[in-house]
Amino acid sequence: MLNAIAARRSIRSYKDETIPRPLVDEIIKAGMLAPSSKNRQPWEFVVVTGESKKKC
Repeated sequence: MLNAIAARRSIRSYKDETIPRPLVDEIIKAGMLAPSSKNRQPWEFVVVTGESKKKC
């Protein structure tokens, strides 16, 4: 585990490729399964696509 943490790197340039919606859904589902304090699940997920991304 420490090797993975020490070897991590930040990505600051991104490819201009669309991520398939099923993959986005799978990532969101994985996030929803993450444990939270007293199972409160306080998170909210917002997926921004298309021209809306330029406004962020």
